[in-house]
Amino acid sequence: MTVRIEFLGMQRSITKTSAIDMPISEKTIVADVLEYVRGRYPDLPLDEKMILMIVNQGMTSPDTILKRNDTVSFLPAIGGG
Repeated sequence: MTVRIEFLGMQRSITKTSAIDMPISEKTIVADVLEYVRGRYPDLPLDEKMILMIVNQGMTSPDTILKRNDTVSFLPAIGGG
């Protein structure tokens, strides 16, 4: 089983790819994917407090259990007013 991790905008420049696949188990959660990406791309700025976690185009939490063929991405949180 795998999930697809998509890289957008600046993330593509740093990773030099638009997506990678990650093998998962039945207990893999979004936080595991975040750690996997941090390990592969240590220069990628992925502070949990500064990103939105997305699975299949919907916001989610770090403890969400992933399923086969899910798509995960991490978007920078944007503030303004």
